[in-house]
Amino acid sequence: MEKSLNHGTLITITERLHMRCYRHPRLLNLLLALGLSTAICTPSLAGDIALLSIGPRIGFGEKVPLMGKEQKYYFHLYDVAAVIRLPWSWRLGESAWSLETRLIASAGLLAGANESGLMMTAVPGLALSGWEGLVTFDSGLGAGFFSNHKFGVQDFGGPVQIVATSGVRLNPFPHAYTGFRVQHFSDAGLYGPSSLGVDMYILELGYQF
Repeated sequence: MEKSLNHGTLITITERLHMRCYRHPRLLNLLLALGLSTAICTPSLAGDIALLSIGPRIGFGEKVPLMGKEQKYYFHLYDVAAVIRLPWSWRLGESAWSLETRLIASAGLLAGANESGLMMTAVPGLALSGWEGLVTFDSGLGAGFFSNHKFGVQDFGGPVQIVATSGVRLNPFPHAYTGFRVQHFSDAGLYGPSSLGVDMYILELGYQF
């Protein structure tokens, strides 16, 4: 009787886990984003890395987003971002352009609806640089952690979000840069249909090594 009961309990647990994975198929996408970010952030896996730049950023969000549904509030972002060059790069033929792998890591404050919370991101991506780094275009996909994911009636769904970003950077002077980027974060429906992400428009300024 005891063996039969244990066997039945095991089958019930297995069925529940299968149903949970079936109900949340996008969980795999989030796990892949987290795994990729973690792997690139680990020096033993990424090899030699170099800090390219560091500086403050200011961001703002409109109620009408580029992606997703209309947001409930205007959001503001204040953080510091570091750009790390990873060892994989490719020269594009005989041109003055090159393709590099980079990691953008940031930490700061996200505010909206008279509330605020800590926001940290790790976004690996590709950067296209030309004319000895005078101009750079980049795009990436990673993950973010939020200490607060509820701002008024707008709920992001949970503390871990998928982060997508694209930006352009100019280096008109030695050891200085300025840039603009669009950054979107959401749970991709992982936490349920009622969650709502945010689009941010970010201005950058800082020191380049």
